[in-house]
Order: sequence, then C-alpha cells, then structure tokens
Amino acid sequence: MGKEQPREYSKVIGMRRNRPQAPREFMERYPRITAHIISESLGYATPTRAAIIGFHGMRNEPNNCEWVDACYQSNARKVLENSIRSRHFHKGYMAEYKLAKAIVDHAINTREEPILASWF
Repeated sequence: MGKEQPREYSKVIGMRRNRPQAPREFMERYPRITAHIISESLGYATPTRAAIIGFHGMRNEPNNCEWVDACYQSNARKVLENSIRSRHFHKGYMAEYKLAKAIVDHAINTREEPILASWF
C-alpha cells in the first residue's frame, strides 16, 4: 500500500481550505495576521505591504522590502512567524495592534490605505 500524502486542513476538522492565491486574498482571509505584521514592522508596512510579506512568508518565498531585507535578510517566513509569536506584545507607540487592525479593516472595506512611512 502506498503512503498517503498529508492534507492541509483548516481548524474546522474535515474541511479542506485552499491557501490564498494572491496578497489581497491573504489580507482578506487573515486580517489579524496582516495587522500583526504591521505592528511588528512598527508601522513601516501598509496593509498591502504587510499582506505581500505574509503571502510570501506563507509560500516560504523571499521578500525584498527594505524592512524585511534589513531586519530579516529577506526571510518573509521569519517575519510571519515572529509576527504571530509576538502578537501579545503588539501594544504601544508604533506597534498598537488595535490601530493596525482598524487600518486593515478600512483597507479591506474601502480599498483605501494610509501612507505609512515611519522611517521619514
């Protein structure tokens, strides 16, 4: 008998869920993770940039955004992992999760995003 390949399941047992196929779909499916990436970046990433980083991290692809390159050597997977692990610490100046989540929700609902540039 052949060995069966493991399947990817969502948290709902038995329901197969496909991975997002584009950064916009990542943002819509995982708005909280997208917000945590913004918080982890200390406001450097816009919702779209955070979704691109998360999408690349999910696919284990490099991301050459200046922040990811400088802090994570282009390893988007590490950004994704650290954003999730550090989620309980995303509070305070430039790392406030609640504000980042509101910005992501606004971007999803209106397709409008603020221009965040904490390095300038």
